[in-house]
Amino acid sequence: MTLEIRAVDPHDEIGLRAWWEVGHAATRERPGTPFPAWEVSRTALPAANPERDTTLVGAFDGDAMVGAALVLAPLKENLHTCGFDLYVLPARRRAGVGSLLLADVEARASALGRTTLQCEAYVPPGRTGPAEQFALARGYAVASREGFKELALDEYAARRTTLLADVGSRADDHRIVVFDTVCPKEHVESFGRLLGMLISEIPLGALDLEDSEWTPERLRAAEERLVSIGRHVLTALAIAPDGSVAGSSDVRVNDADPTHGQVGITLVDPAHRGRRLGLALKIATHDLVRATYPQCVSVDTCNAEVNTHMNAVNEALGYRSIETLLELQKVQPARG
Repeated sequence: MTLEIRAVDPHDEIGLRAWWEVGHAATRERPGTPFPAWEVSRTALPAANPERDTTLVGAFDGDAMVGAALVLAPLKENLHTCGFDLYVLPARRRAGVGSLLLADVEARASALGRTTLQCEAYVPPGRTGPAEQFALARGYAVASREGFKELALDEYAARRTTLLADVGSRADDHRIVVFDTVCPKEHVESFGRLLGMLISEIPLGALDLEDSEWTPERLRAAEERLVSIGRHVLTALAIAPDGSVAGSSDVRVNDADPTHGQVGITLVDPAHRGRRLGLALKIATHDLVRATYPQCVSVDTCNAEVNTHMNAVNEALGYRSIETLLELQKVQPARG
């Protein structure tokens, strides 16, 4: 077998579709909704992203693409890191395709001066799997273990009254504001301050990541891109009595595939914890999803296994574990 590894132009729809077909086929056996719908990828991948550079790579056997990779290089912070995903057609596994793609990805990261490589592997809960074994054999270590969960929104609806009673009056001194993607002007600066706390406040395990700074300009640029690709970030903010943003949660839904949503960020300022704000925010976002997208049937989320508080909140909402997400990391020498 002679394979050629080369970049795929995301603006070439035929090439992009071939790349998508490999990723879709490689993840088809996993539960839930493991790969974006074609129309989501067709819109999002060619769009410029102010947060990171994206490179698509294909492994070709003649004219046929049999493996694919997605390489992500952050542009704002964490400039020592490079993230990636690898996909190999099921019929071509254990034949060296993944190894060739990985070597290409690592070379690209090295050329960019990125020394810390990060990727993900999904395995059944409580078990291992080929993706984990492949990564460990090539020098990647498990930096964090997370539970990947899915919620049927009908199940949430059946629990909603009980959940509201659980929140009770503990959050009454805070008000909840909801919006679709574009943060109200009066909250932008404070919302950015909260987002900048994320890395220091969530359990990361051994992942080597830096804090970020979210200026109003950066936040607006990110929102503009999301609006342009039809990705809705349905957000709830907890507003403290002094007007500051005390917490946030969101669910993300694409216009091109509105039957499924993904929880993005849920974070409460440590100074405002103990009021059930996390649960109140999640109720608000899930209500907003149901009202905005009545065709949405499920939402997924992911939390570190050691994050006992948020895991308890998600279980109360009705989320059920379907996979374990392994955050994998490898440090390679700097290029001389």
